[in-house]
Amino acid sequence: MKSKLKTHALGKLRIYIEPTHKVRHGERSLFRKLFPKSAYLHIVSEAKKEGIMKASVYQTHSGYSNQGPVQLFSAEGDNSKLTLCVELIDTREKLEAFFLRHTELLRSKVVIYKEVEFWDVA
Repeated sequence: MKSKLKTHALGKLRIYIEPTHKVRHGERSLFRKLFPKSAYLHIVSEAKKEGIMKASVYQTHSGYSNQGPVQLFSAEGDNSKLTLCVELIDTREKLEAFFLRHTELLRSKVVIYKEVEFWDVA
């Protein structure tokens, strides 16, 4: 039996964010006031709630963002300024809606959209 390649157009949204960026909104418990949630974890959990197909977080080894200084990974140093990449994959419409619902959180972040192709076997 011969399989046939089936393709679908999807989108990939990449959000570049510092791991030290925290979310401080809404009702907060004493625990959340002392230990606010990381913005990248908040983005992943919101994507899950909104039914986004895939969300991943990637650690970079070196780089800079928004004209800041170059940051390098160090096993012994402070990596809190080294950019993370949060990647969301779904249809363009769902990614646009996600972006518009979270504009306050994503303001001043580098956010890239790219069309990609999803492969499946028919």
